[in-house]
Amino acid sequence: MTILQQAQEQAAYLTKIRRHLHQNPEIGFEETETTALIRRELAAMGVELQPLAMDTGAVALIRGEKPGQGKVIALRADIDALPIQEQTGLPYASARPGLMHACGHDGHTAVLLGVAKLLNGMRDKFSGTVKLIFQPAEEQLYGARRMIEAGVLEDPAPEMILGLHGGTETPLGKVGVWSGPFMASADQFTATVIGVGAHGGYPHRGKDPLLTAAQAVVALQAVVSRETDAVDKVVLSICQFHAGSAFNVIPGEAVINGSVRCHDAKIREEIPRRMERIIAGVAAAYDCSYKFDYVFGIPAVANTPAVMEAFAAATGEALGGGNVVGLDRPLMGSEDFAYFLEKVPGGIFRLGIGSGQGSLHHPKFDFPDAAIPVGVAAMTQFALMQCK
Repeated sequence: MTILQQAQEQAAYLTKIRRHLHQNPEIGFEETETTALIRRELAAMGVELQPLAMDTGAVALIRGEKPGQGKVIALRADIDALPIQEQTGLPYASARPGLMHACGHDGHTAVLLGVAKLLNGMRDKFSGTVKLIFQPAEEQLYGARRMIEAGVLEDPAPEMILGLHGGTETPLGKVGVWSGPFMASADQFTATVIGVGAHGGYPHRGKDPLLTAAQAVVALQAVVSRETDAVDKVVLSICQFHAGSAFNVIPGEAVINGSVRCHDAKIREEIPRRMERIIAGVAAAYDCSYKFDYVFGIPAVANTPAVMEAFAAATGEALGGGNVVGLDRPLMGSEDFAYFLEKVPGGIFRLGIGSGQGSLHHPKFDFPDAAIPVGVAAMTQFALMQCK
C-alpha cells in the first residue's frame, strides 16, 4: 500500500478532527482546548510528548527504530484561529462568536496529526527522529519566536524543519514549491502629524494636521514607485487614518499607520529612513511637526533550496511527479515560520486547496478535507526519506 493510500485510510478520522477544530476555534495563546485535543490524540497514538514551558502548543517526538544514525528533522503546523465572524453556514461552523479558522490552521493541525499517526506506525522503517511542533499564535506573528525561546529547537536539535500552509493558488491534490526568498518580512509604522486645531469655518487660524497627513499618504507612495527598483519586491500600505471627532472642528493631530513588506533585508533597513524623510518634509511644508515610529517585525521567509529540492523529490514519489508544481511567484504575505528558518535550514510549502474555498482570512473560507491526506502523504514521505 502506498503512503498516499495509507493517508487516505485516515481521511474519516482526520476530517472529524479538522471539523471539530473548525467548530471550536481559539486565537493565539488561548488555544487551551486545541492543545488538550492535540496532546490527547498524540498520547492515544503512543507518541512521546515533550515538556513545553508554554500554556498552549505541543511538541512530540517519534524516534525511528531502524538500525543506523538518521537525521533529526522537525515538522511544524500552526494551530490558532482568527478574530473573524464566520459566514459559511456549515453544520460545523464556528460555535464561538467572532472567532473562526479562516486561514486553514485547523487543516494544518489535522495534517500533522495524520503524519504522527502514520510515522508512529512506521518506526521500523527509519532510524532518525521526527520532532512534531504544533505552534500557537502564528497569526500574532510571534508564536514561533516564543516556542524557540521555550527550547523547541533543542534536545534534540533538528537539522532541518518543514512547514506547510494551504494555498489557494495551488490546485487541490497538488503541492506548490518555491526555493529561496518566498514570503515577505512584516513591519509596522505609525506617523503622528501634530498641528493646531481650529474651527472648521476658520482653517487659517490653525495648522491642519489632517491635510498634512493626507499629503503624506500620497507622498509616501514614492518610496516604492520612485525610490525602489521595480524588480525588487516591496509593499508599503497605509491601512489606517485617524483624525478628528466632530464635523466642524479641525483636529490637532492626525495619525496614519500601516505595514511594510520586503523580501530583501538591505532594502528593508532603508525603508524607515526614506519614509521619515518624506514625512518630515511634508510636515515642514505645512508648518506642522510629527512623530514617527517604525517597528521591525518578523523577517522574510527564505526557503533553503536543498531542503525544498529534497521535499519535491519526496513528494513526487508519494503523489506522482505531476502533482508537485513550481509556484509562479513568491508571496508578499508573511509567516512567523521565518524565525525557525533563522535557526535551522528548511522551508514552507503550499498544500493545494484550490481557489473554490474563498480567500484566506475571509469569513466564508473553509479548508477542504480532501487536501488533508495529500499533506499527510507529502510530509510523511519527506520524513521517511530524510530520516532513513
